[in-house]
Amino acid sequence: MRLRQVYDPDEPRARRVAREMGCHGAREAEEAISAADVDAVLIATPTLTHHGLVLAALDAGRPVLSEKPLGVKPAEIDQCFERARKRDVPLLVAFQRRFDPSFVAVLEVAHAGELQFIRSVSRDNPVPSIDYIRTSCGIFHDCAVHDINIVYQIAQAAPEEVFAFASSFIPEIDAVRDVDNVAISLRFPGGLLATIDVNRKSAYGYDQRLEVFGSAGMLQVENRPRTHTVRCAEAGIAHPTVNPSFPTRYRDAYRAEFECFLDCVRGTHPVPITHEHVRRSHAVADAAERSFREGRPVAPEF
Repeated sequence: MRLRQVYDPDEPRARRVAREMGCHGAREAEEAISAADVDAVLIATPTLTHHGLVLAALDAGRPVLSEKPLGVKPAEIDQCFERARKRDVPLLVAFQRRFDPSFVAVLEVAHAGELQFIRSVSRDNPVPSIDYIRTSCGIFHDCAVHDINIVYQIAQAAPEEVFAFASSFIPEIDAVRDVDNVAISLRFPGGLLATIDVNRKSAYGYDQRLEVFGSAGMLQVENRPRTHTVRCAEAGIAHPTVNPSFPTRYRDAYRAEFECFLDCVRGTHPVPITHEHVRRSHAVADAAERSFREGRPVAPEF
C-alpha cells in the first residue's frame, strides 16, 4: 500500500509532505479523493469537515478511515453509514483504543466473571490549541467519547442513565464555552456502574488508565512508560516518565488500526466498529453534556 495523494488547506505543508512521501499534492480535497490511482481515503481533518469529506469519498466509491466524529448530529452519522452501505464500501471510524493491545486484552477476558464497576481515566497532554478546541465539538465529544466507546464495549450494553459534572481551570478554554475537567457516572442494566474522568491538562504526561472490577477479580490497563528502565540510587528510586502525548502512547494501536482498515478494504475482515457502536457512543456523549448543562441525570436517547 502506497500513499498516492495528499491534501491539506496549507498548500506548502501539503507540498512538503508530498515530496517526502513521493506522492502527488492535490490542490483540492475532491481532486485527491477522485484520483484514478486512489483505492481508499484517510480523513484526519478538522472536526467539522469530517461529514462532508466522508460523504464525498463514499460517493466516489472509496473505502474510508475517518477520525471521529462523523458528524455533529446523529442524523449525520446515520447518513454516512447508510451511504457506505449503499455504495458497498467499508467505513471505519478511528477509535484507536479498540486496537491497542492492552485494551484489546481487557475486552477479551472482561466477562470471565460478573462485571460490577468500570473506571476510565483520560488526562491530556499537551493542551490542544484554542483554535482546535473552538471547533472540536467540546470535551465530551472530542475526548470523553473515546472512554465512552471503550466502556460501552466492555459493558456490552448501553447505559440507562448518565450524570456528569464539569468545570474549567484553564481560562482560555472557559472563554470559548468549553470545560477542561469532567467527571461522568453511568448506570447500566443489572447494576453495573462506571465512571469516566477526563482532563485537558496533565503536567506529568499523557495519562490513560482503565480498571474493570467484578466477581472474578480486577483488570487494569496502566500508563505505558517511555522506557522500562528503573534507576535505583542513594537518593531514591526513579521510574521513567509516561508517554508525552497520544502519538507515542498509541503508536501500536494506530498501526493495528490501519492494518485492520487494509483488511477491510481487501474484504478479508468485517468492519469491527459498527454503526451502532458509533451512534451509541455519540448519544452517551450527548447525554453527558446535557447532564452537565442541566444539572441532572439524563437517559441517553438512542
